[in-house]
Amino acid sequence: MAPDLDVRELEKRSRLMRIVTRRIALSELGNREIAQRAGIPPQRLSDLLAGKIEHFSVEELQSLRDTVEDDASSPP
Repeated sequence: MAPDLDVRELEKRSRLMRIVTRRIALSELGNREIAQRAGIPPQRLSDLLAGKIEHFSVEELQSLRDTVEDDASSPP
């Protein structure tokens, strides 16, 4: 393993990625709408859903989680 890879950070990113992808799957919003609300290109969201964890920092995943959580807590 490369010395710059922190196992705890990878675990945190993995956990956040699972949370975000689950919430996206349960969301009534389409992927394009979620990407727009998160301020990222739709391709970045596609990368996330394809499991490309190495493309995302913990901060980006937390931001996406917050975006999807905000949608879930909004009244219909």
